[in-house]
Amino acid sequence: MNATQAAGPSPVPPPHMPPAEHPGAGPAPTKRPSLAAQTVGNQGLRLLAVAIDMLTMAVLLALPSAGIAIFRGLVNISSQAPFGLVLVVALAMSFLYSPLMTSLFGGTVGKLTCGLRVVRLTDGRRLSYGQALGRHLAHSVMGMVPVLGHIDALFCLWDRPFRQCLHDKTVGSVVIRSRIRPPQAPRL
Repeated sequence: MNATQAAGPSPVPPPHMPPAEHPGAGPAPTKRPSLAAQTVGNQGLRLLAVAIDMLTMAVLLALPSAGIAIFRGLVNISSQAPFGLVLVVALAMSFLYSPLMTSLFGGTVGKLTCGLRVVRLTDGRRLSYGQALGRHLAHSVMGMVPVLGHIDALFCLWDRPFRQCLHDKTVGSVVIRSRIRPPQAPRL
């Protein structure tokens, strides 16, 4: 019997065996789930979704504007003060429409119409309101900076593998397809 056999089992497991878990050690690190089962949303659908959202916002803003114009005509008010209400509504919509829709339903009217959803990159779940608000604010702020706004919008053209825009990267979100058409059978 040699000295290594007498000392008992080796404290280091052989390379083919995983190390034993230590009591009290934290949970094993989780691996980022693959989005292979989910298809990343393409740029054409994202652009269409933005156009639908702009139309939706225009309609939603037109309603209080028309109501105020009718009220001013009926009451015969010459002041422009009631149109300050439209500004307040527009500001409220900017903090409610996109972040609230994204956190509750996974996307805005445009994204949902185009079969897209915004999810967290780490686990594929919906964004919280805070994350959705952060994504929206990042997009808004970048849009105010002349060149950065264009870079943000175009970033998904060359970003791989998730086609994220910069505002997606700020909160760790990704736009995925929620509806995928089944492949067409070849015609004979």
